[in-house]
Amino acid sequence: LNMERGIFDGTCRLYSPYYHQMTMKVYSSSPEEKETAFNTAYEDVRSAFMYYMKNENSGRPFILAGFSQGAEMCFALMKEFFADNQYEDRFIETYAMGWCFTADDRARYPQLVPASGQYDTGTIVCFDAESEKTDSTMIIPAGVKTFSINPLNWKTDSTPADRSMNSGSCFTDYHARIVKERKALCGAYIDPVRGSLKVTDVTPEEYPAGIAVLGAGSYHIYDYQFFFRNLQQNVGQRTDVFLQKKR
Repeated sequence: LNMERGIFDGTCRLYSPYYHQMTMKVYSSSPEEKETAFNTAYEDVRSAFMYYMKNENSGRPFILAGFSQGAEMCFALMKEFFADNQYEDRFIETYAMGWCFTADDRARYPQLVPASGQYDTGTIVCFDAESEKTDSTMIIPAGVKTFSINPLNWKTDSTPADRSMNSGSCFTDYHARIVKERKALCGAYIDPVRGSLKVTDVTPEEYPAGIAVLGAGSYHIYDYQFFFRNLQQNVGQRTDVFLQKKR
């Protein structure tokens, strides 16, 4: 939470649940074991969301945000609670970085709408980063295509974004302190076949996957770090657009 909070806390007040998080081992376990673990984790997140809406929200606009397993939890909340548009007048956006969002998800749950540009609201910003040569990761296996948006040029096609469009990659510690920042570190484009976010100008040797199960060439753990300032700016932009619509 502290490593990501700087993207949001200049615009939003933050609420985050304590929950029984699934361990990485779960993702290589049987479907039955994963379902059991997921249900335990999600029940905590679900209860926290319901408590927040009842006791803390007070009718204010809100954003859902999560990374990796947190993104999976955001999707789960939207599947359960957003089907009847009960939050339409308050829901700004979901930032669900580090997850896979397929056409099957979209067809089954019409309330899940991928972001299509820089300023739309009520949609989902989703992507997962990888090297240009990577063709399979734990997040986006081979043969799967995901919806993505490029956080540098906010396009959903394969138009490349040069590294000069990167306002700042920020690497933080566990206390939310930025310990290193690099402007124009990397560019990016969306793979037209996989839908994944291909990152240019860096290498897996410089930025290793860090967790073996993710797969070689995965930049998953850098999803928000590589694009920190652009995401930070966009949170403010989408919030401003939403508030202007409400006036």
